[in-house]
Amino acid sequence: MRKLENCGMQELAPQELRTIEGGLPILVVLGAITTAVSVGRILDQAGEWFLQGWNNPR
Repeated sequence: MRKLENCGMQELAPQELRTIEGGLPILVVLGAITTAVSVGRILDQAGEWFLQGWNNPR
């Protein structure tokens, strides 16, 4: 690692980038839940629009 003089930052070598682990797995879970809820709401709205057109054709 090479220390940068600007803000006390360190530059990682390519080998070090491959071995980095960590992060917050809860964020992945929350993202998956949010995606599932959003897709469900989209399908629900599309279903309502379909039934409205089916029951009230122009």
